[in-house]
This record gives sequence, C-alpha cells and structure tokens, in this order.
Amino acid sequence: MKFQILLSLWSFVAGICMAITNDNLLQRSRKNSDNIIELTDGNYQKILGTGRNAWIMVFLTSSSPQIGCATCIEAADEYKLLAKSWFKDHPDGVSTAGEEETSLFFAISDLKGSKIPEIFTFYGLEHVPRFFLFAPGGNIREYETIDLMNNGGMERVLGLAGSIKKIANIPDFNIYQPMNWSLIITTAFITFGISYLFKRHYELTTKLLSMRPLWALVWTLFVILMLGGYMFNLIRGSQLAGVGKDGDLIYFLPGQSSSQFKIETQITGVIYSGLAAAIVGLVLAVPRLKSYYKGSGKSTIVEVGSSAIFAIVVYTFFAGLTSIYEIKQPGYPYPLTKISSLFK
Repeated sequence: MKFQILLSLWSFVAGICMAITNDNLLQRSRKNSDNIIELTDGNYQKILGTGRNAWIMVFLTSSSPQIGCATCIEAADEYKLLAKSWFKDHPDGVSTAGEEETSLFFAISDLKGSKIPEIFTFYGLEHVPRFFLFAPGGNIREYETIDLMNNGGMERVLGLAGSIKKIANIPDFNIYQPMNWSLIITTAFITFGISYLFKRHYELTTKLLSMRPLWALVWTLFVILMLGGYMFNLIRGSQLAGVGKDGDLIYFLPGQSSSQFKIETQITGVIYSGLAAAIVGLVLAVPRLKSYYKGSGKSTIVEVGSSAIFAIVVYTFFAGLTSIYEIKQPGYPYPLTKISSLFK
C-alpha cells in the first residue's frame, strides 16, 4: 500500500517537473521572427506529450522540391500570417477575453530534404499539409484535425482562425493582413507622374494618350502579364520562391505545371515581353529601317544586320521559354539549344 502511494506521489511530482510551461513555449516561439516553434526529432514529444496548459497548433508540411507540394508552399505564408496576427494582439500567447485564460502557440515540422521527420512517422502521415490542434493536458495522441480549405490566401487564413476560435473557445482571434507597400508606393508614383505630366505638359500628354500604338503596347503588356500567371499568383497567394534541400533558392517549381512561385510569373513575363518585342521588331522595324536607308549603300547591311539581331533575340527568348517548359514538365520533347552552350 505504501509502495503504491509512493509510486503515485513520484508520478505526480515527475509530471510536474517534466511539464512544459507557457513561459518555456513563449521562449521557444520568440526564437523565430514568425513566432512559430520548430518541431524536431528531439523536442516534439516533450512539447506535445508532456503536461502543459496551452493549446498548440501544429503545421506538418514539406518544402522539399522532391515532394513538389504547391499547397504546402502556399499554406506556409498563410500559417505565418496566422501566427503573427495572434501574437500581435497577444504578445505573451495568452487570451483573457473568454471565461478563462486561454494560451495558444504555433509549431511546425517541415520535411525539407530526403530525411523524414520522426513526427511524420509517429502520426503515420501519407500526405501533407496537415493541421493538428492539440488541447491542453499533454496527450500526444489526442488532437483535432483542421481541414484545409481549397481556396488559398486570406480566405484560408480566416478559415483556420475560425476553426481555432471554435475549438479552443477563443473569441478574440483577429487576422491582420499585411500592408502591401509596394502597391501603395507604385500607385502613388504613377499618380504623381501622371498629374505632373498633365500639369506641365498638357498638350504633349494628351497627344501621347491619343496614340493608338501606345495603347496597343499597353494592352499587349497587360495580356503578357496575364499569360505569365499574375492573376493566378494574386488569387492563390503563391510564395515568392522556394528553398532547395541544400538551402539554395529555387525559382521554378519543378514538375508542377499547374502551380508556380511568384518569381516564375516575373521571369515568364519578361520572356514573353522580350519575345513579343523582338517579333514586332522583326516584322515592323526591319522594313522601316530598310526604307529609311533606301538608296544608300548601307541599306542591305542594315536590313541583314537588324534581321539577324532580331532573329537571334527571338531564338534566345524562345529557348528560355522551352527551358521553363522542361523544368515544369519533365520529358518536354521540343527543347531548343541555348546559345550560351555553343561557347562552352
């Protein structure tokens, strides 16, 4: 009887000593700028499986190019926004708006290379991303699975926040969308430029705005921008770029023809623009140059030279485009030889 009492007392004391406190979780959160605890093979059982008085949201994901999880890449930025919004109103991770104090922290485990994290094996994951919400108490095998909405961006962030509020009974979880300063600065700059031109050079400005070639160029660029996937990135909230298993930057999402990084849009847009400009130059500029030098000894040289230059530019940009097709769709059967390879 005494032995059982001593064993129970020892278990109670050991549980108290091993429990992870909110202060400890807060310190772990503050190690990263996004306030998200990184789960490793050495700490995930302690954080999730020992006594605690806090809810923990866990994001299991993969940024590995070999996995090619486009949704994981999208959800990563959304998860960071979720955590930053929570800590903006609750610097210590504690909400006092409900009937009782409620603590909430965020954690992540990311499969970055070929080594699978132990936590993935522990929960028998067959696909990512997954969102688990662990209640206070420290039972590592009991959690709520939060479904991931198909629509990305703010809609998905609001959906995750709504699920946490409902399950954890947290009434004051607000989402703060970051200010898009680049859009504000660009809009202000364009507005100032147009206003200045109208005020100082009214006749010249109206003449320029009434030029049909100018509007043709503007709408051509707009179409090229849309072809590059700008609206796709805007709607899906895609990540700017990826990170390889060796820590190097990845500009193109390999093997994913229906998903892309934001920087892919910019690169593809530049290629489309250069290709379109070179073709227009080949079709329109060369005849005009020939007409301008008509009757002089330079006419033939100018025509042949300008045609060759525009043709090389067309080939270069088109070779770059087919290279992207090869990255996005392995086995693409129509690659072009890169001009740079001729000089190796």
